[in-house]
Amino acid sequence: MTHGTIYDPIRKKEVPNTPEERVRQATVRYLLHEVKVPEHLIAVEFPLSTIDPKTDDRVDILVHGFRTGATMDLPWLLVECKAPGEYTWEALQVQLNKYLKVITPNYVMLALGDTVRYFVINPETRRFTKIDSLPQFQ
Repeated sequence: MTHGTIYDPIRKKEVPNTPEERVRQATVRYLLHEVKVPEHLIAVEFPLSTIDPKTDDRVDILVHGFRTGATMDLPWLLVECKAPGEYTWEALQVQLNKYLKVITPNYVMLALGDTVRYFVINPETRRFTKIDSLPQFQ
């Protein structure tokens, strides 16, 4: 059930105010204000078909690594957001693994309601290491 709309500063429009969208917008605010990611490098509901036409998956939030010269398939951050109570960490991991077949981010952020987990990914081994928080965007 939605209660009106919520403004998305990245997509520059009102979107349905769903529990998942509230998590997504809280994450966007966190990235803008705490991590200091420039607004123009954030993509919301990013279609992975931009990189691999064979997929119709969408990533909740992607922070491009263009500043460091990275291509679209090597973003700085991939974020997956879910409303509280809708998913388990295991289900989130399965969804994330699908995305990681297409892109290799430096960092991954999983937001399950108010609970957030952060990881850094080794690009060679593709191994995840849990970290306490994201570094400031450079």
